[in-house]
Amino acid sequence: MLCRLSKMTGDFGRCETGAGTVLGLFTFMSVATIGAIALDVTYLRATKDQLQIAADQAAHAALYRRSTQKHEQARADAVDLTDQILGGASFKGALTTTDIEFGTFLSETRTFTADPDSKTAVRVVTSLDRDRNNAANTFLFRMIGIEDFELRAETIFATYRPGCLREGFIAEGVVDMQSNNSVLSGFCIHSNSYVSLNQNNYFQPGTIVGMPNVEDLDLPKSGFERNDGLAEALRNQKINIRVLDHVNSIDTRLRNGDIDTVPHYIDFPSMRSLSTTTLSMADLVPGSMYDVSCSGKQLTIDGSTPLKNVVIVTDCPVKMSKGAALEDVLLVTKSVDSNSITSPNGFRLGANDSCATGGGAQIVTSGGINVASGLQIFGSQLIAQGDVTFAASADSVEGASIISAGKIDGTSNSQIGFCNAGMEDNIEIDYFRMVR
Repeated sequence: MLCRLSKMTGDFGRCETGAGTVLGLFTFMSVATIGAIALDVTYLRATKDQLQIAADQAAHAALYRRSTQKHEQARADAVDLTDQILGGASFKGALTTTDIEFGTFLSETRTFTADPDSKTAVRVVTSLDRDRNNAANTFLFRMIGIEDFELRAETIFATYRPGCLREGFIAEGVVDMQSNNSVLSGFCIHSNSYVSLNQNNYFQPGTIVGMPNVEDLDLPKSGFERNDGLAEALRNQKINIRVLDHVNSIDTRLRNGDIDTVPHYIDFPSMRSLSTTTLSMADLVPGSMYDVSCSGKQLTIDGSTPLKNVVIVTDCPVKMSKGAALEDVLLVTKSVDSNSITSPNGFRLGANDSCATGGGAQIVTSGGINVASGLQIFGSQLIAQGDVTFAASADSVEGASIISAGKIDGTSNSQIGFCNAGMEDNIEIDYFRMVR
């Protein structure tokens, strides 16, 4: 009616019919353009995220494989894994073996240096680019002449070793410490179940007492008042004790002469065979490795002279005679007996050398350990698939790593010191983390 009136009066400029259509079309085009941009941006972001995830997974896999494989095979395995993660033709060629570099990472400067012989760090780059003919295609950006984008993701992973596993009492089960112990700075007491303490223990600042939930800590009444420093030492944490998964393969790696397993003091890395039920230093050649059988009986270590500079592998339970001592010795037993390693009293593990280099000892067992009294540990390590029960002499634990897949029933009246140095022969497994 308005337009008709305007025509009758000749005032055609006032006719507004169709104005809404033009405005709607303009609005539609604006929304469509914004939607097109959002669609492509969302797609590109998702694609970049997939590249980053693939780079992270490849770096972890490559560094893990590198611990036991040559760098060429480790890179190839990582590429195969990434192909499975990414899949699809659009990601073809996003990662090749040349995109994986092993090297070293300096945390102080956050710099990576390529070194194909290194096993401690890796840098991985995944990319979609025109040179590889796999640039990320666009959808609606094509309307303004942009057909593809180049995308790139980079990550660096490095190995590390948790301090608690180097020096500490670590167990999957309960760690039960008794009374009147002094735990010095740097030392760690950890259970993946809970820690149980009595009273009159002292925890120097810098010690750690850890468990998944500190509310599970087992203490007598007024326990915090009678355990000085305990409250400050508590940590909520759970540790993946990976070294326990490798206990049953250590003897195989020793037999194969694995350079990362054979100790530095061994000069003759091939196994010699012995059949005996009593072993003393007089039976052994320093610098040698021995496979000792005992016809299903117990193997007794003579205590008259310390064993030094040897590796002993056996499937027998092992008993230490009174006063027995191990220095620069790796003892591995496949016995699954709950008392696969026993000692009446006075057993010394490692040289009392104030944390000097060398002189330590390691015992690895598929069973349990029971030392009646007087255990002395200096820069040494006990790893057991079973429980570990021990009582140490006062002032006789300086640099100790006790790791159990069961529980640890510990000591009283001892000062438990921290070495930091002098633990170089510990059996340790690398952990991996993203550093950049």
